[in-house]
Amino acid sequence: MASTFSLFSPAELSFAQVPLAHSAATSPPSSSSADPPPLRLDGRSPLQYRDIVLETGFSHAQGALGSARVVLEDAAGAGGGGATEVVAGVRGEVDDMAQGSAGGKVIVSLECAPTALPALKPDLAQHLATLLSTLFSPSALPRPLLSQLVVLPGSKAWTLHLDVLVLSSAGGNASDAALLAARAALASARLPATRSIGFDDAGDATAGGEGMTVDEGFSGLVKGGKSGTKAVDFELVDGGEGGVRLAGWEDLPVGLTLNLINQLPHLDATTLEEAASSSQLLAGFTPSGAVCGLAQLGEGEVEFARVMPLLSDAGKYAQDLLRTVNAKLRDA
Repeated sequence: MASTFSLFSPAELSFAQVPLAHSAATSPPSSSSADPPPLRLDGRSPLQYRDIVLETGFSHAQGALGSARVVLEDAAGAGGGGATEVVAGVRGEVDDMAQGSAGGKVIVSLECAPTALPALKPDLAQHLATLLSTLFSPSALPRPLLSQLVVLPGSKAWTLHLDVLVLSSAGGNASDAALLAARAALASARLPATRSIGFDDAGDATAGGEGMTVDEGFSGLVKGGKSGTKAVDFELVDGGEGGVRLAGWEDLPVGLTLNLINQLPHLDATTLEEAASSSQLLAGFTPSGAVCGLAQLGEGEVEFARVMPLLSDAGKYAQDLLRTVNAKLRDA
């Protein structure tokens, strides 16, 4: 049963449900004489994404270390012809490390502009913010990335503020757009080059040592300084040529949304298809396919026997999405 919160008439919802009541698993093979399942209003199969516009490095406002913009266009007639647009940016500051902490941290914030609210389900923002925080928590982030955030071992580390803003949701699937924008902004972020400041064995102050390159200065911070020098502070290095890209960005978690009708999934829903869905599963996965975050939205129930098969399939879709996005981000 569709959610009671809807911008569409019962006739529109019923019309949208027809092609979505099929899944790839129940579709007949191409050689079969049976009629193929009906396509969605914009010509896609249930498990097919639209073309995703992904742009990185589009903004350097407020000293952003990385930024990304994701746009999903809704073809006219498939839900109104609007577009979903989400932007994300990464800011950094050096904080004191918490006792027992192994590295830096990422703090995620999610905001929805007033222009995005009419088409959003009421509970989406809360669940999406929780999933984003889970995906970028220390337990889910790659270890090389966390280690690189350390500036002075046991003392100072980078805190990265990952800000996500949903500008419009008229194209549907604001959840996946936000997850992709957040991941792309962090994956393309570059830390400013730094250099350690300490005292050598003679008690003289040093600043990374003569002849030390930017990379050596950065590495020296992580290792505690050059031999005979104890790093006690650091300084930013000008002319770092854009900074140092985060190590292990390829292994950042990825998330997607399974929209369900008759317990069957479809991906990348338009606003009409979201309204026609009984429920949604927002799931996050590591690159290996392990679940690292999960939330359910909507009034419909998910049969217990269907949960694990759905998550297993979602993990495969997420890995396909991960490979596609990483290929795009490789040269970011």
